[in-house]
Amino acid sequence: MTRIENSLPIGFLGPVRAWGSLVPVARSPLVLPRERERLLDAPGAATFDLVEVNAYTESLGRIESTLAAITGRLIDGGVLLLDVDNVQGATMLRLCVEGRPGSFDPAGSTDDPSQFLPLRRVLVAAQAAGLWIQDVIGVPSGAQEFGPQLAAGLFRGGLLPLEWLTGTPPSRWWLVGQKARTLAGSVLIAGGDAAARARTEAVVRTFLPGDWEVVVGRGVRECTQWNRAIAEARGEVVWFVRGGTEPGAEAFATLAARACVGPVAPGRERVRAASGDLSGLMLPRHDVLLVGPLPEALANTPVALEEYSMRLDSKLPSAELVDVDFVSPPAVAEAPGAFAAEARELIERWSPVQNSLVAPAAAAETTEAGPGPAAPWLGREPRISLCMIARDEERFLPECLACVRDAVDEIVLVDTGSTDRTVAIAESFGAKVLHTKWDDDFSTPRNLGLAAATGDWILVLDADEFVQPGGCERIRELVRRPEVLGYHLHFVNVYGHGKTLGVMMVRLFRNLPGVGYQNIIHEQVTPSLQRIGGPLGLVLHSGDVEVEHHGYRDEVMDRRGKNERNERLFIKQMQLAPDDIYTHYKYGDFLRRVPGRSVDARRLLDRCLELILAGPPTLPRELPYAGEVAALCALEAARTGDHERARAVLDVALRRFVPTPNLHYLAASVALAEGRSDHAILHYRRCLAYRGQVLVVPVQEGITGHVSLCGIAQAWQQRGALDRAQRLLEQAIALEPSYEVAQLALSRLCLQRGDHQRALQVLTEFLAVYPDSPGACQQTTLLLHRLGQTAAAKRMGRRAVQLLEARCLEHEAAAMNEILAAM
Repeated sequence: MTRIENSLPIGFLGPVRAWGSLVPVARSPLVLPRERERLLDAPGAATFDLVEVNAYTESLGRIESTLAAITGRLIDGGVLLLDVDNVQGATMLRLCVEGRPGSFDPAGSTDDPSQFLPLRRVLVAAQAAGLWIQDVIGVPSGAQEFGPQLAAGLFRGGLLPLEWLTGTPPSRWWLVGQKARTLAGSVLIAGGDAAARARTEAVVRTFLPGDWEVVVGRGVRECTQWNRAIAEARGEVVWFVRGGTEPGAEAFATLAARACVGPVAPGRERVRAASGDLSGLMLPRHDVLLVGPLPEALANTPVALEEYSMRLDSKLPSAELVDVDFVSPPAVAEAPGAFAAEARELIERWSPVQNSLVAPAAAAETTEAGPGPAAPWLGREPRISLCMIARDEERFLPECLACVRDAVDEIVLVDTGSTDRTVAIAESFGAKVLHTKWDDDFSTPRNLGLAAATGDWILVLDADEFVQPGGCERIRELVRRPEVLGYHLHFVNVYGHGKTLGVMMVRLFRNLPGVGYQNIIHEQVTPSLQRIGGPLGLVLHSGDVEVEHHGYRDEVMDRRGKNERNERLFIKQMQLAPDDIYTHYKYGDFLRRVPGRSVDARRLLDRCLELILAGPPTLPRELPYAGEVAALCALEAARTGDHERARAVLDVALRRFVPTPNLHYLAASVALAEGRSDHAILHYRRCLAYRGQVLVVPVQEGITGHVSLCGIAQAWQQRGALDRAQRLLEQAIALEPSYEVAQLALSRLCLQRGDHQRALQVLTEFLAVYPDSPGACQQTTLLLHRLGQTAAAKRMGRRAVQLLEARCLEHEAAAMNEILAAM
């Protein structure tokens, strides 16, 4: 939070003199924890207009449950004042480092010691409880006992103590909340003169939906106006728009459909038109509350906005840039004479962050030898060998080699028995072609190619993998770093309907003696790289190079007979290494997709989980795929109705494994099925936090976006918040209109509200575009029958049966036939 010279607590409404000044006049508050019994008396009776919670700890109960109970006792419009510790403050730092509080740190009370809660969790809990948080006030710690050298040292150690950039962070947060209805969103207008702001407001109101509001900031300077507007805003999403801007309805609709997932802003080709500007940015309001108010003490708005944008980027996922028509006038520098000095101070203040991110790479490129052995290419550009194995790849190989030729100095292709033009195509690109017999083992030809490579670096591709534009240049840059052992590259799978988010795989690595692949199928080079490169001080990094993989198209899989071959190789690998954890994981995951093999899949995955848990205590966190194994075990258990087993697996994994989006999604789904809506919302939101991130394990399509948004909507529907649920479902559909689950959920919600015609309209409009949706046909059948349109219901029901039978869903088809027979 921003701190001012007199060290008063400060929030979005400005400085606060004392806690007492927050208490509304002529109200008699319920004070917790002192009057805890009064909260517990007559639960559910709304009798209080003010509740004060001093020094909250979870001895009162989980924050989620406590805030829900408080909201239930507040009258409409009632106020909550909440005081919580800051987990990033000096007291918590001392507890982490020294294992004890300082001599002069607050210690709670004799029976209620202080416990720390992340501010993000408090904000999410307040929203779930039906509280509108107006302001978050940072309370200074007082003595500046730690100097700037502490933050500098932490940055050098690889941490990012951003709250410590300007001194000791606040010791506590004061939250001012109210039991009040929230809106879908708020357009915040600030900057420019009064006429410009009025003009922008008039334009926005021409297209703004009824569940959005316009808030024009009060105050003299732009940052003050933004802060006051944030404090007044009752929307769950906020859109920053500078006075004088004339945004269009299309830009608004495009941004609004995405902002419920995370920050989104107008921009093209990863570059915003006005770097460091807020105008055009749309994001959830609780994210803004988390970051804190804009710095009002700076004399120049452009510098203050740059400072705030850096804080946003450091605390939140990067804004998704959307190509929309949005032109905003620039912010005005009010004190040109102080601009250079303020900009210089800003750069100095944030230099530890920049240095911590770029210093290792810069040092490696400017010194003759980084950590580990001297690089063999010193004084020249590193040489790169492309190593491939192939058989009958004339369909894909020409494009593969054309896309990558500028990135490599040598091509080594191991042919395992092609009968088409594969060899001739490779030789036309100057490849060194080696021949070997295919012996049901992927590692053997891989290692044959590595042995023949003469480059300093190895790039491994398959014929159906295409380096995307810009990748060749980036590969050439990445290999100049001598301290790097290898890079995870970003691979996306291309299907007939589009692309997946993809996974990160180590495919670019140092050509070190002894490096080689292991495993007959799903061959791995990482174990040998780490075994050989680790003692040399070399490390693996992520490389921002995208590669498209086209081999998972259905027609390609069918032509190659991959399923039959893969199972044969898995069986062979299991015979060689019957307790290999990775093989159990990949074989079990493979069988999940083979019809009729779910029992075998579950047995392998459960055994894999047993092997992980039976290993050393550090093993679950050392295996990047351990969380995925647990997620698959839980999924298979849930599919068979064993929800107790599914929840037990998830509980263990969330405590001991590195969590993945799939793990959080399964936890959310189980919680939703059990009616634990608050837990479901928490885990769905954790999924959304992974938006845009690419991991070393595959992420189920859509769960970092529209799928989890639909889940949150269903959780709110469980809680009876139908307006909010409908809003979220409509946003999920706007993100992905083909998502059947959201369409069916929206239709059911309309039915729950008694709007039968709207429920039918949702289904018919969806079927007009996606007529082969069995779920929509089934639901439409039932709805038409309820509306008395029996003939139409039977026609639609027969269509549903056809679609279900075509998908081999005999049980569901039989159930549908029974319904039709009863009409």
